[in-house]
Amino acid sequence: MEEIRPVSIDDIDEVVRIAAMSYPGSNLLGAESRQRFAERVKETIENDPHVSYHGCYRDGRLVGIMKWYDFLMNVHGTPLLTGGIGMVAVDLLHKKEKVAMSMLRGFLSSYRERGLALVSLYPFRVDFYKQMGFGIGTKVHQYKFKPSSLPYVGKDKIVYIGKEDKEELSACYHRIARQAHGMIKRTDRDWDRLLDGPELITVGYKKEERLGGYLAFQFQRAHEENKLFNNIEVRELQYESREALLQLLSFLRSQADQIQRIEFTTPDDDFHLLLSDPGNGTDLLLWSIYHESHVSGVGLMYRIIDVPGFFRQLTHHQFGSETVNVNLTIRDSFLPENEGTWLIKFVDGRPVLGETVETDVSVQLDIADFSSLVMGVVTARKLYQYGQLELDVPEKLPVLDRLFAVPEKPRSVTTF
Repeated sequence: MEEIRPVSIDDIDEVVRIAAMSYPGSNLLGAESRQRFAERVKETIENDPHVSYHGCYRDGRLVGIMKWYDFLMNVHGTPLLTGGIGMVAVDLLHKKEKVAMSMLRGFLSSYRERGLALVSLYPFRVDFYKQMGFGIGTKVHQYKFKPSSLPYVGKDKIVYIGKEDKEELSACYHRIARQAHGMIKRTDRDWDRLLDGPELITVGYKKEERLGGYLAFQFQRAHEENKLFNNIEVRELQYESREALLQLLSFLRSQADQIQRIEFTTPDDDFHLLLSDPGNGTDLLLWSIYHESHVSGVGLMYRIIDVPGFFRQLTHHQFGSETVNVNLTIRDSFLPENEGTWLIKFVDGRPVLGETVETDVSVQLDIADFSSLVMGVVTARKLYQYGQLELDVPEKLPVLDRLFAVPEKPRSVTTF
């Protein structure tokens, strides 16, 4: 007999044991580390209304664990309650018994029953979760450039940010998040984790007593034997205006006398244009003469778990300005209740379901690719070129492109 349910306080030792063995790189096997982790699990279970631990129980025995999150995410300008899942771990004795699949199905079904239409996760393996219907999100690019490559306009409005500035910092972040597709609302606990980090330094741009941007970073050793050689790792950079960005970059530029390189990870495809020398120090050439400037990676993945529900929750969002009737067919073998065909009438870009109208174009695709498409990660044209989207009237492809176009791909700085 199998059951997916919340873990109790009595299960904490088993939660810690399974997590420690599933993620040996987390160094949870030592007695002190296990005790600290157990205390964090207990504190979360008792005090965090937005996070919960769930387990897969077989014949009453805990064989797998996972962590569920409730997030308020900006989705195309609409604040939507979405789900997140992390720390998916299976007991070593029960690997290859489809425990993870059972837990994922339990998670998806539970959030769908609650009326949510969108969930997300960070994959330990992209192909594993893509098979379960999760679509790849926005790529990020990691740069390692010299501070002298940044522009300098002045840093007279840069100040230190501490715990006493938490409310102002939160207000600044949420003003930005309300304008940025994909950003997630933060809680007091999130800010405490950011501001309590002993190695993390935060500075902000302040003009007329208003915080308009901030930069969180830490130092890294750049040489094993020379302690004077250090780098800066930027953990977060948020800004509301051009002036705020340039002042924060000027602050980084001013560290050139002691800092060798700055490591900065960003979803911005054009960041290299800001740098006088975008080279990352490897001095590698790509064929034929292209200088390596950064490495890229994929991480956060999205999944629509209720196709018509997603469009109903976004009835006030304008998908472009197109008026078109789309017959949409979605394949979803992992969550069959989410599979089907729907007729969606877009009137000046606003979706309406349930009306009987003549179809202008019929579209078919897998739920993973559909999730990436409606989140604005990829265009309909690319999916069509790659053979991942089929439509009966190819001439309508430009209409679909405009329908799902976004000014900026989804971005998020929330880790879970």
